[in-house]
Amino acid sequence: MPQLRVERTGVRQGIATNDRGGELRYGPVEVPGSFTPGELLAVALAACNMMSADPALVRRLGDELAARGQVTTIKDQSSNAYVDAAVDLEIEGSQDLDDAAWAELVDVATRSIAKACTVGRTLERGLPHTVTIRRG
Repeated sequence: MPQLRVERTGVRQGIATNDRGGELRYGPVEVPGSFTPGELLAVALAACNMMSADPALVRRLGDELAARGQVTTIKDQSSNAYVDAAVDLEIEGSQDLDDAAWAELVDVATRSIAKACTVGRTLERGLPHTVTIRRG
């Protein structure tokens, strides 16, 4: 597994990095140019769905296909937890497919997502986790 790190850069904000040079800013919604942790969770789900469907889409529509997605979440304020998420993927170039070919593409992509999207599978099962706080 790659090393993932977070480092505080200010009040309730910081930078997340990985060993491959990836970097992103996180913080509350008031911090321009940053993602909230909830947004990162939602983006991870959408990106995982898109990446998991990609091989099936490319096989049928070609390497140059254009695709985009959107993810929305519903948060229960009383429990401070997300209770639902919906990913909506839009596939360009698919308007040339007849209804049967489109249905087959959706079926294959959906099965690919169910099989390969680690984030979605993890969220469906729940993710037990621990937190250790130690002296620096």
